[in-house]
Order: sequence, then C-alpha cells, then structure tokens
Amino acid sequence: MFDIRNSITCKNTEPAISTNPSYPEIRFNALTGDRVIVAANRAVRPNLPDYSDEAEELPHYDPSCPFCPGNEKLAATEVYRVPWSQDALDPDWQVRAVQNKYPALVEVPEPVADDAGRYRYAEPALGKHEVIIEHTRHDKPFIEFDDDELSRAMQAYRDRFAAAAQDPRIRHVVIFRNQGKLANATILHPHSQLAALSFVPSHVKRVLERALEHRGAGGHALLFDIVHEEVEKGDRLIDATKRFASFVPYAPSHDFEIWVAPRFVPQRLDKVDDETLLDFGLALRRALTALDSALNGPDYNYVLHTPPLLGTESALP
Repeated sequence: MFDIRNSITCKNTEPAISTNPSYPEIRFNALTGDRVIVAANRAVRPNLPDYSDEAEELPHYDPSCPFCPGNEKLAATEVYRVPWSQDALDPDWQVRAVQNKYPALVEVPEPVADDAGRYRYAEPALGKHEVIIEHTRHDKPFIEFDDDELSRAMQAYRDRFAAAAQDPRIRHVVIFRNQGKLANATILHPHSQLAALSFVPSHVKRVLERALEHRGAGGHALLFDIVHEEVEKGDRLIDATKRFASFVPYAPSHDFEIWVAPRFVPQRLDKVDDETLLDFGLALRRALTALDSALNGPDYNYVLHTPPLLGTESALP
C-alpha cells in the first residue's frame, strides 16, 4: 500500500466489486468519510531484494532497471523528457516521466459494479499516476544531487503538476517520494511519483477548513503564522532561509517528521518561478541531509502538500 498523509490509501488487495479486478477503484469509507484507492493490479509490482548495511554499493547502471538509460522499453509510456541537447529527439535524457506501469489511478477507468450494500459505495479510479525519473544514474540519492540536477528535478515536478492541472476532471495533485524498501519503494533508481485525483482528499479539506477559520478570525494565512512562530522560537528549527524554513512540527504525525514550508505566500506550484523552485529544492535537500546524518541513511517518504485545484493561484492555506 501507499499512504499519502493518511488521506488516500492504496491497498494492493483484490477488489471484491470491480467488474475488472485488474483495474483500480475508489471506495468510500462510510464511517470516516475517506476515499480509499483499492488497486489489485499493484500487487504484482516487483519487490526489492533483501539487503543489509553490508550489502554492496549500487551500480551506476543496472541492466534490469526500467529507469536506467538504454532500458526505456522496460518502462511504461513516456510522457515527459528533458534531453541533454537542444534537440527534442535526442535519445539521451536528463529527466523523464513515464506512466506508472502499475497505476492506482487511470485516465480511462473501468466501470464499477453495483455492490448492493447500504454502506458500500465505489467509483472508478479516475486520475493520473506517473513516475518522475529525476536522474540517469541508478545509484544517485536525492541528497547527492548537485544544484543543476536539483533544479531540473524541481522543474519536472512543476511541469508535470501543470500538465495534470490542465485536465478539468482533476481536483487535486500530489507528488511524493518513497525512498527505500521500508518506505514501500520497489525500485532503487531515484524517482518520485505523481498522483492526480478526481476528488479532494478529506485531510486536505480539513486543512482548508481550519485555514479559513483562522483567516476569518483576523489572522494571516495559518501556515504562514505557524512558520513565523517556529522560526522565531527556534527550538524545533532545522534551517531557515529568506524563502523557506525546515523544522520538526509541534504535533508530528510520524516519527522524525520534518516540514519544509514557505516563509511567504507563494503561487501554486505550476506558477512558481525557477529561482523559487531551486530554493525549495535546496531547502528540501538540507532537511533530508540532516535526516540522513541523524539516522544513518534511513528509508523515508516525502510528500509535497498543495491546495486543491479550485482556481486559486495561492498555494498557502
């Protein structure tokens, strides 16, 4: 399974009510109000082999890896590419994105059968599920990206977010990274994923409701006020620059949780300029480097939290 901030859960189990069990579906939890993506097709994803601290270092290139250069045919359909040269047809690339070979969301979903249960409701898993391959090297972790590589990765996030946002059926876009086997990664080659949803997750709705209440009480943007206080107090602060601050939240949801948050009211991700994108990437790299140093190279997940696609240009609740 993958879990995006406890608001979208994808289970690799056999759907009981799909007309085609190879297709994912979205089920409604009547008790919590959450939507859950059930995707039996993801159960056949490749598994990482067992490894230990004594395992050999990863190679620069793995002939069996679908994300390594030269193995492009092993991956699903390409949807984005940054070539090495000015020639758009250059077969050599720096960053590319492909459709997820085992998607939790599909652009042409399979119809869902009526389960005839009073508290059972499902809908087709409409959306987009992509893999963003941020580097050609199989053994290059995110914290070792140089500034140019970091900038290209962040621009790819923006470009794929923008492409997903053009679809009028999409209501929310999430970009996330699973690093390592314990974080549910199935391929070690550096990559992130994009999930474009046809609904707004309940967690996001709750955040927006609290933000609106805060503003209605005469405050600024709620996240802006939280970040300002964390920087001012400094007891949980990891790093602060002109644009971004990294800190351990006062009430974390997970062990070793870190927030990398803006110190200003930014535009939505698809509108952010290159300089701000790089500053964010640098802040994210510093935060992950601190985590890596403190925990000796842990497996981890990170998620880019953005507001729903409701027409607003602001990205700060």
